[in-house]
Amino acid sequence: MGRALVEVPCRRRPGGLRVQRAFSAPWAIARAVLAVLLATLLGLMLNDPSAGAMASIGAYICAMATLLSSLRHRVVNALAMAAAYSGMAVLGALVHGVTWLFLPLLAVAAFTAGMLRTLGVAPSTRACFAVMGLMITGSMSPSVHAGLLMAGWIAVGTALAIAVQLLPPYDPRFAAQRRALAEAYRSLSAVAGTVAAGAVGSTPAAPTAPFIAARQALDLLPQFSRPAAAALFGLLGEAERIRRTLHTVQATAPATDVVADRAGLQAAARVLDAVSRTVASGREHRTATAEWTRLEPWAAASPERSPRDLVARLREAEQLARRSTEGRLGGVLEPHAEIPGLYAGCPTVARTARRVRAQLHPQAPIFRHAVRLAVGVVIAELIGQAIGRWGGLGIPGHGFWVALATMLVLFPEYGQTVARGLGRAAGALLGGLLAWALSLPDWSPTGLAAASVVLASMAFLTRGTGQLMLNLWLTAWIVFLLHRAGALPGPTAWARAADTVVGAALAVLIFLAWPTWSNRRLPDLLAQWLRLQDRLLPQLVTGYASVGAADPAAIDELRARTRQAREQLQAAVRQSHTEPAHHLSPWSTRQLDEISSQVSTVAGCSTLLLEHLPRTPNDTVPELTELADPLHEHLAALARAAAGAETVTPGALRSAYDSFAARSGLPLVAADSDSAAVSQTVALCTRTVDAVEDLTTVIAGRWCTGRARGR
Repeated sequence: MGRALVEVPCRRRPGGLRVQRAFSAPWAIARAVLAVLLATLLGLMLNDPSAGAMASIGAYICAMATLLSSLRHRVVNALAMAAAYSGMAVLGALVHGVTWLFLPLLAVAAFTAGMLRTLGVAPSTRACFAVMGLMITGSMSPSVHAGLLMAGWIAVGTALAIAVQLLPPYDPRFAAQRRALAEAYRSLSAVAGTVAAGAVGSTPAAPTAPFIAARQALDLLPQFSRPAAAALFGLLGEAERIRRTLHTVQATAPATDVVADRAGLQAAARVLDAVSRTVASGREHRTATAEWTRLEPWAAASPERSPRDLVARLREAEQLARRSTEGRLGGVLEPHAEIPGLYAGCPTVARTARRVRAQLHPQAPIFRHAVRLAVGVVIAELIGQAIGRWGGLGIPGHGFWVALATMLVLFPEYGQTVARGLGRAAGALLGGLLAWALSLPDWSPTGLAAASVVLASMAFLTRGTGQLMLNLWLTAWIVFLLHRAGALPGPTAWARAADTVVGAALAVLIFLAWPTWSNRRLPDLLAQWLRLQDRLLPQLVTGYASVGAADPAAIDELRARTRQAREQLQAAVRQSHTEPAHHLSPWSTRQLDEISSQVSTVAGCSTLLLEHLPRTPNDTVPELTELADPLHEHLAALARAAAGAETVTPGALRSAYDSFAARSGLPLVAADSDSAAVSQTVALCTRTVDAVEDLTTVIAGRWCTGRARGR
């Protein structure tokens, strides 16, 4: 079958002290800065520094929530964040001084924020922002009355943040869904460009993450909006087909006309890039005519079907992208046949509850994270209060600062927790030094206000570059806010930095006390993926019995679930490379990389099996239905072996396949068939069996306890 597309596992190191990402989203940042500026001007006009500081904090938190990756409209995000943050601030003020009530509420709120990690990083982060509202008034306010005043000014700041979200420029309708789809098409363009570059052997396949994100974004749309977004659903369906076709082109393209193949794939990459820009902006970006003049002759001259399929699907994607720019967004379009289950959908609340409920048991990583977060925040609050009682360093209510650092550093993964702890602590120290240096001159009230706005702007600009840069500017801004309210800048700067170091160290210690090691989760994640393949591969091979034998809805659901399981498995493999607990894994680091690679190879085979499902009676291979049972039995046994429940013997599936092939005369079927598709299908099934056997060999090589591990 030729070359294979595989996803090559990469090793990542914690980036706590590294600048990670460049400036982005200028208009969103401009609106966020404007919200803080308006809050600051309000404080100046009222000649009330405390009111200005609290309004600025409310505006900052609410605006920052709109900058996080989101699948909702920015106004909806701002409204939700304003309600949650202001409401929690009021609650914190009401329980101020009632420790026996404040600490349990804090624990419950932190646990809820941790459980929302099930839905993604952004929802969990927004929930942590809301918990900050509870902490800031419950821990830092001098009294209930003062806390309610603080909450009131915080609400004013959040209202300003909502107001600026109503300003232009305006995004096209379904902007979040468009962004996710555009990213999927950009990934396809990158794959086409990589293949066109002439790489030999294994070439990185289109990553699964953009397709998972696009599916989740469309899945959030309510049923009444879906007809209007039919073109967007169609674009995802075509993206799935193009992904498979690119895979097939790379795997089956003959090596006789490399120059033509490269020119055709380069043109395909540019068409996909134009589709991506059209989808993202809601304005048509036309593909140059020259690209189509390269694509169509290349496809027509190819002896394979895949280049012709690619051109047809590119045409369809371009047409759907153009329809998506119309006012009605293609509301008259029929649901796309590729993703029938997604278009039908199910209620968002029920789906969310099901996902969260699946993590509500002690061994689930998200549940452990939520418990760690709840316990850690409460302990940090108590430590912070104790620091304040020992004489303090300039800030009343030290509990807030220590608890805040612990909450924002503690992540479900070891690498992320350590990286954020290092970055946040270093940023706080540098920010404290900067704030102290800036506080040496004699500032006027207007100068202080202007400087605080500039520092807040820098925090917005560097929000995506890592904890070090973000916390540097954030610490300096907080110190200036408190300086405006009458606090001494020097002690405040060092107290903020010291509390952050204490909170970050506590977060790392709590993780180590009750860790969630990716190495320990790998057997279960691999077994989960194998169980899903146990359902998917037999359905695919039985789909060759006749035209239309496969169930598109069932395959669509299984492919979505297997893709998510594979993404979780390979993410855990990457995370395991940064963890010290290598002895907890039944496989060595080298074996884990091999497993990740072989999992991608098996997934690629299932992709090709789906792509080659018969379209005409001449393409059917009914003999393959007998392969379903051996595949099912072997994959089920392999899943149990991956989980450690039993052993598995390499070669068993290959032996069963050879016996089946000889009994059914499968090689003769391929040799005597007039259809090239039948020959390709038989070769593909052989390759699938070989890929599963290769994975079996790696899984069977589990390490024994105490045995030396290869790195």
